[in-house]
Amino acid sequence: MNKIRWGIIGPGAIAHNFADALKQSYSGELLAIASRTSARLAEFGNKYNINKEFRFNDYDQLLENENIDAVYISTPHVFHADLTIKAAGKGKHILCEKPGAVNFKQTYEVIEKVKEAGVFYKEGFMYRCHPQIPALINLIKNKTIGNVNLITSSFGFDMQKIIPDHRLFDKSLAGGSILDVGLYPVSLSRMIAGVALGKKFVNPISISADAKIGETGVDEVASAKLFFENNITAVISTSIMQNMDNNAVIEGENGKIIVDDPWMPGRDGGPYDTKIRVITNNDESIEAFKGPEHLFFFEAELASQTILKQRTEVPYPGMTWDDSLGNIKVLDMWREEIGYYIEEDN
Repeated sequence: MNKIRWGIIGPGAIAHNFADALKQSYSGELLAIASRTSARLAEFGNKYNINKEFRFNDYDQLLENENIDAVYISTPHVFHADLTIKAAGKGKHILCEKPGAVNFKQTYEVIEKVKEAGVFYKEGFMYRCHPQIPALINLIKNKTIGNVNLITSSFGFDMQKIIPDHRLFDKSLAGGSILDVGLYPVSLSRMIAGVALGKKFVNPISISADAKIGETGVDEVASAKLFFENNITAVISTSIMQNMDNNAVIEGENGKIIVDDPWMPGRDGGPYDTKIRVITNNDESIEAFKGPEHLFFFEAELASQTILKQRTEVPYPGMTWDDSLGNIKVLDMWREEIGYYIEEDN
């Protein structure tokens, strides 16, 4: 097999990013699209020159097609777990947009099912596949700023008005900021604290949190403090109704590291042009990262290569199964702390 043949389920905005990335991929190609909305199916299919026999208005038809090796799932959050389990049951490899499931209980079931099926599975934290992440890990590992004590990061944007039928404001679709973008700062903080403690990632010992729950019942703005071993604290912020710095600052006993664009290095996904700044004793050094690739290229290529190598998990620092389980556990803690519960928690 020369290339992994991908099918996309759910042609939302992020699916366009993945489709654009597959154009650049050496190891994967886009073959199929599935959407329950005829107009979106036609628009997406035409944009990416998808053969009409591989345009499905039923998700099951795509999953049952023997020409498709792997699926990229980019529907609203609450459908992720069920679709992943169905895809695994059909022997398809899976890259599912984050969150891979909406709580720990669902995530555990997903991992068990993909293990049982023996298929590839990855939760779509595309930023973890970008070249700047291994560079950041090395800076922490080499104690460039000494022992880490504080990690500050945010990911927020302003929808400007409440749109009740939009998935972000719909509680039945697990809307709100934590499960849409707050999971990024959580995953980065767990990774950095882990590296600082000589591990790949760790979960906090405890958490304190606050949030503004909006009129539709979802968290519109939320913040949390994560307390790790060795007095490492992470302060994280997220929002769907407020623009934020959307950066990460790691402070240590001898200085600090500033990651200007941890989540989206590159406008609209790419090309990318970003930097990591290291400030120690009034001295500043800059590590620059620049290239023609789309942000999602790195994830699409890594996933495709991993499948071709007949492995079921991507290598670290990509999101492994244990990392996904740890991350969702913290998101459950955060939601519990602010009293934001969804139907799937029952």
